Amino acid sequence: MSINRRAILAFASAATVFSLFAGAAMAEPDYKDKIRIFYDTFNKNDPALLDQIIAEDWVHIPANTPGEEPGREGFKKLVPGFAATFKDGNIKIEDIVQEGNKVVVRSSYTATQVGPFMGFEPKGRPFTIMTIDVHEFNKDGLVQTTWHLEDWLGGLYQMFALRCTTATASR
Repeated sequence: MSINRRAILAFASAATVFSLFAGAAMAEPDYKDKIRIFYDTFNKNDPALLDQIIAEDWVHIPANTPGEEPGREGFKKLVPGFAATFKDGNIKIEDIVQEGNKVVVRSSYTATQVGPFMGFEPKGRPFTIMTIDVHEFNKDGLVQTTWHLEDWLGGLYQMFALRCTTATASR
């Protein structure tokens, strides 16, 4: 009977070890460090970095800039204009969370508007906006889709492009 117990224990141990290795082999790669390249593109004003991180047929939801062309090449064209519009722009990654092949990044962008933006002339005012991005990686380890939200309303107020007025109701 002790042989049966030993055989059962050996089998159970082997099955546990096998499941650990099989689970590790099936786990998604850790994309949290790799996604930093996406943000370095803007901090370094280097559109070529996008070749390392986003797929050629990358999808940007929503396309943020009027006239933004699709795919990686279309997005690369926006980087120099962004740097020309916003002096000393810096994206700071606040949080990165990965679930499977999706990476969520909460970041802040600080800059000074020195060129026209969304029809507003520059006033040389610094601003900081918050952004949230969800990046979905494909089987080749490149970002296939990015869902993107930015607080440009708050940024426009900080840049004095918009003014907040209050109306007093008459009684």
